[in-house]
Amino acid sequence: MRRNLPTISAILYTSKTLANGEHPIMLRVSYNGQRKYKSLGLSCSERLWNENKQEVRLGHPMARNMNTIIRNEIDKANKYVMGLEGKEDYSANSIIKALTKTAPTTHTLFSLFEERIDYFTHTTKKMNTATGYRTLVNIIKRFTGNEDVELFELTKSWAKDFEAYLRTKYTDNSIRKFFDCLKAIMNYAAEKEYIKESPLNNYKFSKDLDCRTRKRALSVMDMHRLMKYYYDTYGMYGDKERPNLETTKVHYWNQKFKPRGTTKLTPIDAEQFSLALYLTSYHFQGLALVDLAHLKRKDLHIKEVVDLEQYIEDYARHGEEYAEAHKEVTEYYEIFTKRAKTNKPTRILCEAQLLIPYLNPFDSCITGDEDEEELNDYVFPIFDKDNDDENAKFGRMTYATYLVNVNLKRVAKKIGLGEGITFYSARHSYASNLYHANVAMGLIAQNMGRNPAEIQTYLKDFDTANIIAANRKALLIGDETYMRIREEKKRKQLQERAEEIKSQQEQTENHE
Repeated sequence: MRRNLPTISAILYTSKTLANGEHPIMLRVSYNGQRKYKSLGLSCSERLWNENKQEVRLGHPMARNMNTIIRNEIDKANKYVMGLEGKEDYSANSIIKALTKTAPTTHTLFSLFEERIDYFTHTTKKMNTATGYRTLVNIIKRFTGNEDVELFELTKSWAKDFEAYLRTKYTDNSIRKFFDCLKAIMNYAAEKEYIKESPLNNYKFSKDLDCRTRKRALSVMDMHRLMKYYYDTYGMYGDKERPNLETTKVHYWNQKFKPRGTTKLTPIDAEQFSLALYLTSYHFQGLALVDLAHLKRKDLHIKEVVDLEQYIEDYARHGEEYAEAHKEVTEYYEIFTKRAKTNKPTRILCEAQLLIPYLNPFDSCITGDEDEEELNDYVFPIFDKDNDDENAKFGRMTYATYLVNVNLKRVAKKIGLGEGITFYSARHSYASNLYHANVAMGLIAQNMGRNPAEIQTYLKDFDTANIIAANRKALLIGDETYMRIREEKKRKQLQERAEEIKSQQEQTENHE
């Protein structure tokens, strides 16, 4: 008796709703009471899906391309099923597996972008990357007049036309970024065998791109001007009485981001908020804003560091008992973190007292009396531990970046730092000032979460003393003149101490 063959159909899979509110379009195989599905990499709203015709309604802007894909998939599946006639060992599941193994040729450029955007949004939670892909596909849609592009249509010639279009609207740096993203998505298509190879392999621009960026590093003196402005305005402990926030927020909080007249991130003055973040970044070895945002109070550990040079000198002059009794101990914040961008482990050491002006306004200074709940608070009020999903964090991070950069430019103009500064210049400044102080490149790379192997493969990790000594060179206290005067002062103190000890010894001898 002849068996019925499996039934192939295209359906709108309404049991699943995507982030954009649409439902995925699936290929369904029905056989012997079983139903199995294969994703076509397409999606559509229920309103624009024609269930009877198993296609997208013409009201959809990409109906023509999407329906071509659906028909091709149905035809390919039916052809495979017809070849099963007379065979006994197959099921709905085995058919889907066989169809999935075949290299799909039905992806379009737009559907490929949607696939990657969905992956970065929901699987890896890399919201910045997903936003970059979304920006590029929107630009391509403007370039093509919203006409989708079959992957085989994306040739070097198409890329040249797209490059010419970009040159009329964007800077060379932006063009480089867009093409890097386009190359990445075409490499992915080749890796998944949607196409044989990327047409952008060895692509050459019609003329060289000038991607040089303006130097953004501030000198040690400029950094101290910023610090002085902060101390003068907000106090050495960051708690100086400030103007009424009802006035300052009008000046510092952009109306676009000010819901119902309230501040969005922090109750303190937005200028102080921005400067505190910037100067903390500099002290924290050029830590990026996103990495500062992720820091929690439990990440800040107090480390007591002995002035080893002084200890050794006292030990040599007066013995162990005296050296122990007079050893100078300084408290440092020690932080072990990973950079969000590179996932590279980074160790930070910063004198705790230097951070008081910038952490105190947020009640983030560590005392050792914090309970577990307090230790789980973020150091800076960028993220909200009670609303910690990736979409919320991405939105708050985007706003914080905008807010900080607006205020830094305003402050730079106030104190005469030229064209203004962005938050990233703290990282540039830290690296530049250490480099010009002749700090080893390997140590700079390690302190900033770079890979020392990229600079000098033979360098070993540096110890606590070296990191602290390097960080001091980013401040005036690391300046040669300052150090010379400090050494003279130390020598004078040692001389006075020696004379005091000698006088005590003479008095003891006379008493005896």
